[in-house]
Amino acid sequence: MPLLLAREGETMLVIRVAAEPKTRKHLENLGIMTGALLTPLSCSDGNMIVRVHDSRIALNKELAQSIIVGHRPSFA
Repeated sequence: MPLLLAREGETMLVIRVAAEPKTRKHLENLGIMTGALLTPLSCSDGNMIVRVHDSRIALNKELAQSIIVGHRPSFA
């Protein structure tokens, strides 16, 4: 599902970043890449603030829509 649909406070696993190569490289430099864990902190009109590692990053609606996430696996 797109990151835009993730619930606030729920840590999600990045499955794919469906963006142009230049944008994808920029997101990778920020720590947003396949396998990364993101936590949506807030969402307003599609614009999001997410936690990646120890940083908070603001994403516009288009970027949030291009980041495909899933539930992170639980190891019980």
